[in-house]
Amino acid sequence: MNLVVKSKIAGLILALSIILFIGKQEFESTYAVYLFLIVMLSIGIPHGSIDHLIAFINPKARKFNNKFTFYIIYLFLIALNILFWIIDPLFGLTIFLLISCYHFGETQVIGYNSTENKILNFVIGANILLSLFLNNIENLQQILKDVVPQFSSLGLSDFDEGFFLLISVAVLMISIVNFKIKRKVLLYAEITILYMIFYHTDLLTSFAIYFGFCHSLPMLMLEYQEFKKDTFLKFYLKTLPFTILSIIFGFLLYQFNNDLLTDSNLIVFVFIVISSLTLPHVFIMNDFVKDK
Repeated sequence: MNLVVKSKIAGLILALSIILFIGKQEFESTYAVYLFLIVMLSIGIPHGSIDHLIAFINPKARKFNNKFTFYIIYLFLIALNILFWIIDPLFGLTIFLLISCYHFGETQVIGYNSTENKILNFVIGANILLSLFLNNIENLQQILKDVVPQFSSLGLSDFDEGFFLLISVAVLMISIVNFKIKRKVLLYAEITILYMIFYHTDLLTSFAIYFGFCHSLPMLMLEYQEFKKDTFLKFYLKTLPFTILSIIFGFLLYQFNNDLLTDSNLIVFVFIVISSLTLPHVFIMNDFVKDK
């Protein structure tokens, strides 16, 4: 069993422990924001903090003439995505979902199957995000009501939560039938456990668990394997400069608006930040995960 799969199993064990031993209501009211912040600062941000190294370590990666060119293109894509959100939040949300479906699906199949099947990558990612958002649809619509009122006006919250769980399972069954996957049982076992987590936890906790332990941690381990001569500590230290810059940026935003750490504002802020970082990040990781 490779390091990527082991890290996913460790994350799922932690998630199930939260559900079984702490309890949904108590965790949501007391620990959800803390879990989210700890996961983002220790795993989420660091896994994307070495794109500037990953872009040059893989001989099959797209070529940049130099790091200055890399930074210009990277920052331009981030600024472009932020502009999308400013001009039309619905368009910004749509771009985020489409990119995330492919990126999350591509990294999800690592350890279970080749990433060469682009349609499979998109379907798996869409399946996970569909389950994550629909099982928390009322919360999501409430959060986005001022940012994307068109989405919040949809009558999706009238449906029972179990209905959306069934939709997720149905999509999963269709993908099982239509795609050839090397380690199909393990992949779909993990996704099924994620369904249960999304169904039994709030949006913030669900996203923290999935993004932290089923996406960021496995990718961090995969990146670590590329730095064969480094110890994990030495490798992790390389993620700190841009992680610290992100923390400083977040602190400045908090000084500007001290309501940022409320559940609703935090999730909206994370939507915009993650979508902006994902746009350039997905191109770097698409090259990096080739043959993985």
